Amino acid sequence: MLALILTLLGCATAPAPPRGEGEGGDWRSFHVVNHGLHTGLVIARPDLLQVLPALADAFGDGDFVELGWGDEGFYRAPQATLGLALRALFGSTAAVLHVVRVDGDPRRRFAASEVIEVRVTEDGYRRLLAFVAGTFTRSAAGTLASLGPGLYGESRFYQAEGSYSLSYTCNTWIAEALAAGNCPMSPAAVITAGNLMSQLHRATAGGATCMAPPTHP
Repeated sequence: MLALILTLLGCATAPAPPRGEGEGGDWRSFHVVNHGLHTGLVIARPDLLQVLPALADAFGDGDFVELGWGDEGFYRAPQATLGLALRALFGSTAAVLHVVRVDGDPRRRFAASEVIEVRVTEDGYRRLLAFVAGTFTRSAAGTLASLGPGLYGESRFYQAEGSYSLSYTCNTWIAEALAAGNCPMSPAAVITAGNLMSQLHRATAGGATCMAPPTHP
């Protein structure tokens, strides 16, 4: 039972992207990282700062940032417990974003994890960035609600919009980000990292608006 709960709550545990032209027009790319129990969204830091300039104070350098979303109580706890897990699944009261600085190629930074580089149209990329920016909670003055240091490396927590539950997890959030970028995803069917990656593999198998880059021998 605890293993299942921790699987559902897994998000609480981890150079500029290429651009070019194709049959579908200009494209941009980002990465999705599968850490086994949870997934992360890796975006070029300069691009994220265009829509979230307030992050420059904490992330003034670095190539990329990894973002994960989840229940505040469970995500920020020094130690995961069954009580915290159940509270997150059935009584979550606040959500957070975990933002991590990433230097260099994300595929090398997360060499122990599955990393998919996803290509979307320029318009899809802007929509994805807008979705991510809209998840950060802002004060009446427009400032971000920083909650202090993150879990590892150069990282920080920020207050976030949304409500964590058994039917809406960190992986659902990333599926919604992908759908916002015009990837053919079904976020309502995504709970676990496995659900997300299965859909993403299908989505990147072909098509003009969401395609994986060609593999090289």
